[in-house]
Amino acid sequence: FRLKTVQSGSIVEDVEDLRAMQNIKLPETPVIVAGAFGGPAVMFSVTPMRNGLTLGSTNIKAGAMELYGSVFSNGFLRGWTGGVYPAMAACPQFLCLGPAYHLYASFAGVGGGVVLTSMTETAIVYGAETCNAQMATNQKNPGRIANVHPSWKPWGPGIAIHAFRNIIATAGLRMFSGPCTTAVEKATGKSNALTTLGGDFAGNVLAACLSAPVHQLFGYTVTTPDLWGMSAGETRARMTQFLKDQYLVTSNGQTRLSSVVPRDLFMRSMYVAVAYTMYSTLERALIANWPR
Repeated sequence: FRLKTVQSGSIVEDVEDLRAMQNIKLPETPVIVAGAFGGPAVMFSVTPMRNGLTLGSTNIKAGAMELYGSVFSNGFLRGWTGGVYPAMAACPQFLCLGPAYHLYASFAGVGGGVVLTSMTETAIVYGAETCNAQMATNQKNPGRIANVHPSWKPWGPGIAIHAFRNIIATAGLRMFSGPCTTAVEKATGKSNALTTLGGDFAGNVLAACLSAPVHQLFGYTVTTPDLWGMSAGETRARMTQFLKDQYLVTSNGQTRLSSVVPRDLFMRSMYVAVAYTMYSTLERALIANWPR
């Protein structure tokens, strides 16, 4: 009797496993195409915006236009310095944002899909983005970083910050855009491609604003060599001081937000919202028009 019970339980478990496997859905062809080809084009196109953010993490006095000017100070094409590395990583990165997200979400739900996608994305692009940030820094301040991080190396200083930033950004694409689109549709009384675009953009702007301090902390961490040899306690203290110096001003015994806050929110929004909205629009268009 005991043997039959075990066998019966094993059969039930096998059936449940099969049902779980049936819930895992492979991404459709247009989703894969959007990630494989659209991703690299999008990430390379926003390189100057990304480089401007990097320079802003070590310059609290410069305004947004001054930072963008610094990006192009050595020539127009220099604005894309280091952009080839994130563009190369963007193919697997956007396959992760698109097809892999849909795969993860099919068994882990939207929230689980966002977290798993973001962690996978960090494993793919951390090295490329760190290399890009350090190259942009060296272009502005030659020799500041003696040994640039290899673009292929998927670990290093600030990797946890990078993953946390990605979770917030991916949530904008996959969790915030829907409610924002609904709000836009209610406000305008219409539902069309423009309201969907507006909702996508609003959701990504919201995520960009929430992730701006985290992104700047990542940029500071990977472009400040002094941090890399410090103890965990010293590193935390320096990071906390960076955020205070970057975003708070104390005058006459009162502490308030500094002028850097709107600058970083604007620059992060320009980078993230433009990139992710371009990608989500492309993905949606391919899904709608792909031959059946």
